[in-house]
Amino acid sequence: MANKTLKVALTGGIASGKTLVSDLLEIHGCHIVDLDVIAREVVLPGTEGLKELIEIFGESILLTDGTLNRKHLRDELYKKGRNRAIIEQILHPKILQKMKASMDECQEGVIVIVIPLLVEKNLWEPFDRAIVVDCEIESQLSRLMSRENIDKEKAEVMLMAQASREQRLQLNDYLPTDVIENNSKISDLKEKVASLNQKLLSLQ
Repeated sequence: MANKTLKVALTGGIASGKTLVSDLLEIHGCHIVDLDVIAREVVLPGTEGLKELIEIFGESILLTDGTLNRKHLRDELYKKGRNRAIIEQILHPKILQKMKASMDECQEGVIVIVIPLLVEKNLWEPFDRAIVVDCEIESQLSRLMSRENIDKEKAEVMLMAQASREQRLQLNDYLPTDVIENNSKISDLKEKVASLNQKLLSLQ
């Protein structure tokens, strides 16, 4: 029997508004799976992921309550190319495995997987279509600065570590892609998401 789900990847740059768009789609009844949430689950105390990280980097990566010090991991370890490769090697397969299990569990409707690094990691293969949340670089920078409480220079570095807007908008070469512009008022965004949701339902 054919699977009745429409599998949609939702991506966009950091601070572009992916969570807002996925929250709105969830209100419309889409099933949402967020890879950022899964990334936290695979390093919870007692998980294989956390155990493997401790084996390589030692107990210093933990907070006093035994949970992973994510800030330390990001600021201290992730900066070094070799460490980044090791961390990704440990965690990415576990994240993708959980993603696949969630997709298999969903038997009907529209399932939207929020994947920040869809373009960077060429992860589009399991999907029917994609949504790119796009916004002006200036909007991204100011959102990022206030959200992370950082200066413009650090925000620019974080943006540069990701695929460019142009690369993301070329996703259409691989998957039918809808682009949601998130530069204006929230009411406009709600309208755009509502009509996109209608489109997705009609494609099931």
